[in-house]
Formats: sequence, C-alpha cells, structure tokens
Amino acid sequence: MKLLNFKVNEQNFFGIANGDHAVSFIALQSQHHKYFPDLDNIYAYLENLPQSFEHASVLKDLAPDFIKDRNAEGIYPLSEVRVLPPIPRPIALLDFGLTPRHLLNSTRTMLKYEWGSLMSRIVTPLLKKRFYEMCCSGTPPYYKGNHLTIIGDYDEIGWPSYTSYLDIEPELALLTGNAQCRIAGYLIFNDASARDIQFPEMIGLGPSRSKDFFNGNGLGPFLVTPDEIPDPLSLQVTVKVGTRFIWRGSTSEYVLHPEKLVDYFQSIFPFVPGIVLGMGTVPECTGLDNDQWINPGELVEITFNGLGTLHQRIPEKPGVLEKSRWPKRF
Repeated sequence: MKLLNFKVNEQNFFGIANGDHAVSFIALQSQHHKYFPDLDNIYAYLENLPQSFEHASVLKDLAPDFIKDRNAEGIYPLSEVRVLPPIPRPIALLDFGLTPRHLLNSTRTMLKYEWGSLMSRIVTPLLKKRFYEMCCSGTPPYYKGNHLTIIGDYDEIGWPSYTSYLDIEPELALLTGNAQCRIAGYLIFNDASARDIQFPEMIGLGPSRSKDFFNGNGLGPFLVTPDEIPDPLSLQVTVKVGTRFIWRGSTSEYVLHPEKLVDYFQSIFPFVPGIVLGMGTVPECTGLDNDQWINPGELVEITFNGLGTLHQRIPEKPGVLEKSRWPKRF
C-alpha cells in the first residue's frame, strides 16, 4: 500500500495512491459508510498500528471500483495534485552511514578538491578498511538531520549562498511506527549537501552547515508499507539529473538490514512513532561519488523500484554565492 499526503485546491488529504490516482481516506470511508479515526492523518496512523493498517487495507480494496465511478468525489489523477511529504514534520530525522563504498567514493573526490589528485590516490585506498569496519561495527555512525524544513515531490531544494557545489544524496529511509509495528514503511530520502564546505566539518564535530540548511531534506513521494517491500535490500535505484547524467545503484550495498538498524536505534532512544531513519547514501548516485555536478534549473528524479520517483527541483537562480574553497563553477 502506498500512503500519501496530497493537496487539492488548498485542502490537504491523507490517502492512498492507486495506480495513477490519489484517493483520500475521507472519500473511501464515505463509500464504506464507516469512520476510522486512526486514518485522520499520518500521525494517527503511526500511533495506532497495526489496527490502522488493517483499516486502510479494507478501504484500499474498495479503491479500484471507486475509481471507475467517474462521478465519485475524492479521486484525483496524481498528475493533478500536489504530493506532499509522507510525514510533513517528523519527530526526528537520523541519518546513518551504512554504505562504505559511498564513503570511499566521496572521500576520493573530496580529497581531490582539497589536496589534489595525487594525494587523493594515495590516501583514499588507506581508508577502505576503516570505512568498512566503521559501517559494519555494532555502533554504526549517524548524525541528526533537520526535521523542521522537510520538502516533498517537485519541491525546490534550498541553495545556500555558501556553496557552489550543491549535491543530492538518495537514500532508502524507514519511518518508525510503534512497539507493535516498528517499521511503518519505507520512503525515499534525499539529503541535500553543500560539498565544498563539508570537509572541514567532517574532521571536526561533524556535518552542520553542509547538511543542515533550509529545504535540504526531501521525503517521498509515498510511504510504502512493508508488505509491498519484502526485501528492502534488493531495490534498484536510478537517478536522472536533467538531461545530462544518469546514475544507477542498489540498496543491496547497505551493510545492515532495516530491522537490525531499528534494533540498534532502540538501544539508544525511546521508541516513538514518526522518526525517519535514513540508511545512508546509495553508492554511485551522487555528484560527489561521480565528480559530476548539478546545475541551476535542473530537475532531479530519484527512482527506487517499488517506492516511486521523488522529483526535486534545483533553483534556477541560486543568488549571489560566496567564494568557494573549490574551483569556481559559475
């Protein structure tokens, strides 16, 4: 089941995606002549699992016949609605680093710009074992992201004045449910990054301005329930950057299963509904991995098999940019 939040004529709805249609739970409940309070919004849904999933499944089965009724209200082509983030304001956002090859690729490119190509070729191989040990340890690395400025499908990523190397980071993410149903579903997470200021932060206290900026975290387009994703570590990933680049990867490169990640998470924090856990960047799917960079005005399309496509717009005019530590781009 693909759950979504969407807007039509300034009114917000919580419902499902059925084929190429968005159907609100309000409309489906009217058809069913029942009211389920646990389907009022995503937060009620998460708190009342698994009962809310069972109620949603009952309504989902009505959707195909409901869609055939051309006079029915509450059914909209997906192309005509604004798809909002599956959870507009998560309780928290934690981003883990569970793909050592992305860390290795990124280090190679970053050191090239920081210290030159020769030093990059010398130093990067020495870190390979370290990255694998770090990601595969019983205490995988993570940082807390900005959960207050979430953007959704076709929304515009922020472009801070202090970066000329804006980048994306496509990730598999999961959304926590409750103690009875720990993983409520899976979604695409795009962790935008300012690459030319990231290196000094990574050797200090960790990412701050390079990750934590306005409209830098994209989620969506749907929350896909676990029954539709039997193996979350077998999803193919395709990223299109305008008409210039196509990058491909796979969630098979994660070194930890989502269930094991939740086990670790529970050992640190109280388990509450509505927390986004990013699993880390899919290797080969960022500008930093490939040393290929996004331009102003481009549309980025991030597709995970089974999860849909998250579209993110890049500002056409980033504004006046500060001098970059890396070679000038614009």
